[in-house]
Amino acid sequence: MWRAVAVASAPARALFRAPRRPAVSVAVSPAAALADERVQTRVAGLGPGQAVTLRAVAADERGCLFQSCAHYRADGRGELHLGTDASQGGDYTGVEPMGLFWSLAPAGMERPYQRLVPRSTGTPLKVEMLVHEGHSQPGAFPGPVVAKVEVERWFTAPGVRRIRLKEGRVRGSLFLPPGDGPFPGVIDMYGDEGGLVEFRSSLLATHGFAALSLPYFDFEDLPKVMKEFQLEYFEEAARFLQRHPKVKGPGVGVIGTGKGAELALSMITFLPEVVAAVCISGCSSNTVADLHYGEMTLPGLRFDMNKVSVSDNGIFDIFEALDDPTNPANSPCTIPIEKAEGHFLLVVGEDDRMWKSSLYAELAIGRLRQHGKENFELLSYPGAGHRIDPPSTPFCQAKATTIRGALAKWEEKNGQKASEAKEVKLYGQIPPVEKMDESLSTLVNCEKLSLSTNCIERIDNLSNLKNLRILSLGRNNIKNLNGLEAVRETLEELWISYNFIEKLRGIHVMKKLKVLYMSNNLVKDWAEFVRLAELPLLEDLVFVGNPLQQKYSSDQNSWIEEATKRVPKLKKLDGVVLIKGEEDEEGAN
Repeated sequence: MWRAVAVASAPARALFRAPRRPAVSVAVSPAAALADERVQTRVAGLGPGQAVTLRAVAADERGCLFQSCAHYRADGRGELHLGTDASQGGDYTGVEPMGLFWSLAPAGMERPYQRLVPRSTGTPLKVEMLVHEGHSQPGAFPGPVVAKVEVERWFTAPGVRRIRLKEGRVRGSLFLPPGDGPFPGVIDMYGDEGGLVEFRSSLLATHGFAALSLPYFDFEDLPKVMKEFQLEYFEEAARFLQRHPKVKGPGVGVIGTGKGAELALSMITFLPEVVAAVCISGCSSNTVADLHYGEMTLPGLRFDMNKVSVSDNGIFDIFEALDDPTNPANSPCTIPIEKAEGHFLLVVGEDDRMWKSSLYAELAIGRLRQHGKENFELLSYPGAGHRIDPPSTPFCQAKATTIRGALAKWEEKNGQKASEAKEVKLYGQIPPVEKMDESLSTLVNCEKLSLSTNCIERIDNLSNLKNLRILSLGRNNIKNLNGLEAVRETLEELWISYNFIEKLRGIHVMKKLKVLYMSNNLVKDWAEFVRLAELPLLEDLVFVGNPLQQKYSSDQNSWIEEATKRVPKLKKLDGVVLIKGEEDEEGAN
């Protein structure tokens, strides 16, 4: 009887089981937002006090992976709110609602010190937010995923118009907000990286500014290098923007970072069209390149490479390398900002190791006050570095290595002048090299140059390398072969595997090329491959890993047959020595 009662009571006990915990969820609001907009991140469904790691993962246009992580514990209700709860470890600590975004950094398998900067403003940066069980350290394999969500970070808003500009000498992109306007106009310039940088201008347009992203070298037909500048170019840009029907006057503003900030100071000083200047991490003197305006010239302060040091992790420290602007001998370089009638906003990071931007701001303020002017405001941020970008922009600990800096390190290590060397190895720089800049022109005796394992996007500045026979550019971000024509008379070997080359246009000029290693690129059709037949001396080709070759991955003999049918002079293909039959030899003769 007791047994029967016990069996009968079993279903009754099931009625009193503890309710099942709801599934873990993570929500980000808004899920699609502007890149400088704060979001709210919440996690629910955890156990009380449960330890979790929140991780963000994103990829740039090149496929480079960035990630960040932070350690949290759920509250008594099993919830987390990044706006009020503090991270206990990971890539940051404390209450940082946007910490997972600004701490995004290259993943462990990627080259360090790359910047997550959009090259296109029309598509969002997609970020996956994941919740992992337990606390896992940065770079370690995380615990199981219990929840995830994808968010989008946009650099433009609906209705913002982007107009590519080619007006007289002026180049760039004009971003206009939606609506009839008129809108306040601002010229936007970045630093010595050159080229066209648009994302800040696009964001400014979403906030109601008519923003002109203005390149001033290394873009289209502008000067390739920072040798000297004509202020008339910037004057033409200011007048164009001021007179645009969508821009309200009477003047325009300018915002600049680094070298761009220094140019902003000169613009507001000498150009009546400019009535406000935001100068981020700028110098109060003209630097590097002489600045001309009519008959006036401001010479540039120079960098003394003997004062450059290299840290234990291989990063260049040029903090002491710029000529001292307080030295009376350098007074001709000083920008006479006291002549400006407009207003200044000076923005500096107190931990800037690129140069002494805090000191330069003090010198600028001192000069203004010396002339009885208070037309400035200073924003000085403790702990901030050189690059102060829009809110929540991923932080980067070091600037890309320049060729000049890499050569200085090479000379220190090898005890030889690079200009006299026959072989120069600049591979795997930390931070990586991003540009083949004009400093390469000093390598007049170089026969073998290695720039592999960097972040170079374009082949450039090889015209002075009249003796170059071997060029190594593997594991970069190169998309085409433009620029090789400068060494077409001498180059015998090109090592350019693991890049993003899809087209072989221009390869035909390389009449001396014997060896081409270009595995793991993006060539996908025979129409491109047959261009290699135009190379009369090509005998050794490595092509494995391209989409075209991968079609034959299961049948190497067919691949060799098809490839050699189109490029019959090859003696070696993907490491395989090709042995021709007697009939082939007779046919070749």
